[in-house]
Formats: sequence, C-alpha cells, structure tokens
Amino acid sequence: RPEELELLVCGRSELDLKVLENSASYDGFEADDQIIQDFWSIVHDLSQENKKKFLKFCTGSDRVPVRGLEDLKFVIGRNGDSQAMLPTSHTCFNHLLIPVYESKEIMQDKLILAIQNCEGFGLR
Repeated sequence: RPEELELLVCGRSELDLKVLENSASYDGFEADDQIIQDFWSIVHDLSQENKKKFLKFCTGSDRVPVRGLEDLKFVIGRNGDSQAMLPTSHTCFNHLLIPVYESKEIMQDKLILAIQNCEGFGLR
C-alpha cells in the first residue's frame, strides 16, 4: 500500500512533543525540576517549524520515527551552568545537553538560537 511506503520513507507527519516529554529521561536532572518544567514549556510553545528544527537539533531528523516519538530514547542531560553556552546535542544518541540557566528567558533565547542555527555536519 502506498501510504505504508510513504510512512517508511517519510516518517509520521504529526509532531506531538508531549509524547517525547512523557518518554524522556534525565541525566543530572529530575522530571519535576523547575528548569525541566521551564524547558518543556518553552518547547511546547514553539511554532510548528521550530518544533521540527528542535527535533532535528536533538535527533538529526525533523521527522517522527515510524514507530513514533514514544519509541525514541530521548535524554536531557546537565551541561554545567555557564550562561554563555548554548544547548548541544549528540544526535546519534538523542541526547540533549543544557546548562543550568538562571532564567527561563535565557534558556528560551539560547535554545532558539541553537535550533535555528543548526546545520548538522555543515551539510545542506
């Protein structure tokens, strides 16, 4: 069936990051830490285009895997407390590293800057 082939090639089109939040695990944080609550609030408020960029920044692909985001092993880890650092990621491992920012606004600015300037291995 053509729609099954399309799903295999393109992945799912819907992007419900609440599913990713529910399946995420943490390294150096707890799910109920304020920084994590602020992080997910920022992510859920992103435009659809920026949500795709966020997914690409974290996983290397802006497409939802065939089996859905719930099957993605997504980890958010602590990366120091420098206010100058941007979030970084290990796309092969779906591992996002964020510094402990002093405010939600700083985290939002840094996250958006990182995802909007992500190029992968410098390839377009």
